[in-house]
Amino acid sequence: MFEIAMSLARIASVLLLFCTQAVLAAEPAPLRWCYEDIAAKPWTLPNENGLNALLLKRVEKMLGERFVYVARPWKRCLEEMRRGDFDGIFAAADSEERRTFGVFPTLPNGEADPTRALHEDVFQVFLRKDGAASWDGKLLQVPSNGVLVQRGYVIGGVLRERGFDVREVTNSAADGLRQLAAGMFDVAVLQGLESDVLLRSHTTWSAKVTKAPMPYATRPMYLFVGTAVYERDPKRIETIWASIAAIRKTPAYRTQETKALRQLTQLKAHD
Repeated sequence: MFEIAMSLARIASVLLLFCTQAVLAAEPAPLRWCYEDIAAKPWTLPNENGLNALLLKRVEKMLGERFVYVARPWKRCLEEMRRGDFDGIFAAADSEERRTFGVFPTLPNGEADPTRALHEDVFQVFLRKDGAASWDGKLLQVPSNGVLVQRGYVIGGVLRERGFDVREVTNSAADGLRQLAAGMFDVAVLQGLESDVLLRSHTTWSAKVTKAPMPYATRPMYLFVGTAVYERDPKRIETIWASIAAIRKTPAYRTQETKALRQLTQLKAHD
């Protein structure tokens, strides 16, 4: 009887182990998202408290998903996603070059679907007050020292396609404004609502730099997913994109977004 009991216990242990392994095998692996390690308020912050990460955490809870968030320099995010080290990145604007290694949520006509974006961002034109550059909302006049943009940002490619000498020599809007105020460039096209707030809040910069009335461009910003990741389980990714759109419409998220934007505009001026 003792031997029979021991045999049954062994069988039960093997069955339990088999069932546990089967459950684990059925669960999809966590998705690894890369995002920029420099704050772009209110959307991304290195501590995962930006609106984009908070939105994705709501998606996790809604779907029972598991995401891993890793902060990196933006160009490194792009390069490591291209290599397959990350499943996707946020928040990225659509471009033909990026579509060579990843997928955006799209409409039936193939264009990116702005209703499933994380947010919309703006590319502002900043000019030295004593410089030779100008922007009237249609024509960008640039002197010989080129246009300053943030490294790896999609606007750099747009400007190159239009024949401009693009200088990707800054990682942040703050450093771009500093270089502009120092006279290293006459014009910068910088992404983010925060760039305008930074200029107004730093009196030493605003004494020498002005923001053009019209932005250069606005772009929806997406959760951008690697091609192989999407093709492995398109239903999973499409469901995540659909959940982003649904959560953005909720009163709770809208209230959170409004509060964050209000706080951003209340930064105090300093030297």
